[in-house]
Amino acid sequence: MSLFDMNEKDFIIELAKRIIPVKSISPASGGEGESKRVEVIETILNELGYSNFTRYSVKDTFGYERPSVVLKIGNKPKTVWIVSHIDTVPEGDLKLWTKNPFAVTVEGDKIYGRGTSDDGQAVFLSMLLLRRLKGRENDLGYSLGLAFVADEEVGSQWGIQYLLEKNVFMKEDLIFVPDAGSSTGMDIEIAEKSILWMKFTVNGKQYHASMPQNSINSARDGMEFILGLDKMLHEKYNGKNDIFNYPYSTFEPTKHEKNVDNVNTIPGRDVFYMDCRILPDIDIDNVIDEVNLQIVNFEQTHSSRIRLELVQKEQAAVPTSPDSEVAVKLAEALRKRGEEPKLYGIGGGTCAAFFRRKGMSAVVWSTTIPEVAHQADEYCELDHILKDADTFSLILS
Repeated sequence: MSLFDMNEKDFIIELAKRIIPVKSISPASGGEGESKRVEVIETILNELGYSNFTRYSVKDTFGYERPSVVLKIGNKPKTVWIVSHIDTVPEGDLKLWTKNPFAVTVEGDKIYGRGTSDDGQAVFLSMLLLRRLKGRENDLGYSLGLAFVADEEVGSQWGIQYLLEKNVFMKEDLIFVPDAGSSTGMDIEIAEKSILWMKFTVNGKQYHASMPQNSINSARDGMEFILGLDKMLHEKYNGKNDIFNYPYSTFEPTKHEKNVDNVNTIPGRDVFYMDCRILPDIDIDNVIDEVNLQIVNFEQTHSSRIRLELVQKEQAAVPTSPDSEVAVKLAEALRKRGEEPKLYGIGGGTCAAFFRRKGMSAVVWSTTIPEVAHQADEYCELDHILKDADTFSLILS
């Protein structure tokens, strides 16, 4: 059966059944990248009658090709871009799944499978719009651009960052990233916090636990240091910005590496991490300076030595203006649903940040169930995709 011969819900289900079973996991997470999934996407685009797409491919540090696909239709000076990522996280613990993560299950309005929500529903939405607009491309108020991008889950180096280097997008374009949202679809993300991931290595002296006088206990010193650092950071950087869904900067101790194998050995080396999501008006370098000062002060009264490494450092981009064309057009279309949309910011990171750093206006928006991404039994809802397609049809008209 042709993709044009089925109703819209069956069309979306057919897309899911063809795309989701094809694994698209980053080599950094143990996968082989997006190449096989891109082949499926390109086949579907051809079946829909859009063969004028471009594949942008780059080889990553693991030696894998990391392709993205870009398609543009229409002839208007400004383009409405829908940016969807085609990589997924791994399935995780299979015991937590009640369904096969890579064999699509449909129950009522829900489509289950790894990557159906994050970011499959944006891919399905993009293709549904292509089907709806077939033959009407030149009647639109904007051109429509679709970017199916690689590598979002682990940094976007081989995806959006690569496409930005190739000047695929223009500053006057309207950038939509349907990679987060709410079940009402009334939340428009226009800002993100800075991200700072820090690794601390505490070096002491390993010894038998019965003779602590001969040791320097890196575990104890590490715990004392991290608690003091946690207290200092929260007290010093306690500003509030109500646009964010959590309005404060966050400084969270997270990962802790294994130190010793047995109970009766005092560890001589302890490694732990901190994840910080910092309000945009705070300079990350100032935070790092304060952390280094905390280390210096700690080492003056303790025998352990502490080494700081930066795992990730991303200064927040200037937020998208509420008065930007992309935010205004989306808000106008959403009011047709009968509610007033809300502009907000998040602590997480999306590829919208890369556009904002280039001076481009981007919003993150979709109608979705936010808590299912990366979880077992991940799913998306058909009605959400149909609603969002209606919203984009209004924006494009």
